[in-house]
Amino acid sequence: MAARKQHLSWFPLLGLGFAVAGADKILGGHGYEAMFERWGWSREAMRVVGWTEFAGGVLVATRSQRRRGGMLLTAVSTAVLTKELNREDLDMATPRLALLLASVAALFA
Repeated sequence: MAARKQHLSWFPLLGLGFAVAGADKILGGHGYEAMFERWGWSREAMRVVGWTEFAGGVLVATRSQRRRGGMLLTAVSTAVLTKELNREDLDMATPRLALLLASVAALFA
């Protein structure tokens, strides 16, 4: 049982990371605006991604809502990863793949 608690202890950190990244998109961080513009996605799409990451991150950080958060983060990470792969932006896609796998882990935690 102690091993299981230690194993799950990284989810709050994952949630915090997604929440911060989402907040940056919601607030219109310049780097994210440029990236979304290159993709042909609107500022509104950037904010939708941001709110989804923020909400998913908060949910993943809480034990009782972890699966719901994992579901949101898996969906948004899949959409963003697909765009990165379509643009052959492997520098962005590689870390996004790791985040997607972490999101799936939260979904099934």
